[in-house]
Amino acid sequence: MQLKYQQVEQFLLYQLKNGEFKAGDKFYSEAELKKRFKVSSATVIKAINELVSKGLLVRHQGKGTFVSRARNGQVVKIFDREKNNDADERVKVLSINKEHDPRILKELGLATGDGYYHIMRLRQANDIPVQLQHTYLVADYFNLKALKNPSYYDSLYERIRDDSGIDLFSTKIDETTNIIFPVPMAESQLLQLDSAQQPAAFIHRHSYLFDNTVIEYVESYKRWDYFEVEVKTV
Repeated sequence: MQLKYQQVEQFLLYQLKNGEFKAGDKFYSEAELKKRFKVSSATVIKAINELVSKGLLVRHQGKGTFVSRARNGQVVKIFDREKNNDADERVKVLSINKEHDPRILKELGLATGDGYYHIMRLRQANDIPVQLQHTYLVADYFNLKALKNPSYYDSLYERIRDDSGIDLFSTKIDETTNIIFPVPMAESQLLQLDSAQQPAAFIHRHSYLFDNTVIEYVESYKRWDYFEVEVKTV
């Protein structure tokens, strides 16, 4: 369970990451944060100190707290760019299964014996397979309609938002991307790659609820010739 100052810090960090403040902007005062979160001065100061130590905020004596102008204090956004924005895209659900793999249970923070749903989807651009995504979704957030009609989850994140009110595009995530070679045989065949010569981007991601429990774990393979990364500071 998060401490009070960590909850305040997480909320403020979310605002900084999402462009609520620009470099050089004056930040909230201690009084504003105390009133907003109904916490003590000590809690507010601790949260602010954490953001200052990370280089995201700076204090000016007698003036207040400001968003850092320094490059190493800026929040960095990394985008997986689409190289063919004008392509005719579609997503198809290939399979849905309830599983109990211990490795995935660990990634989801579930106990042995718990279940989750494995949704495998293939994304195509102009009929070329571009990305294969394995989504492992906590069972509580799975709609059983999809077992009879897998296409229900062609637009997976829209369905989760409509069914549960959770927008996974705005939740906390951690994501890592590696270039892998060779690509596992099953994935290379579905992506129509030459497994002996062509690599792929391997992306694995956890998405979290507000209380930091994991709602989904994703393992995704993307063709090397459709993978491009853009980095921006905000």
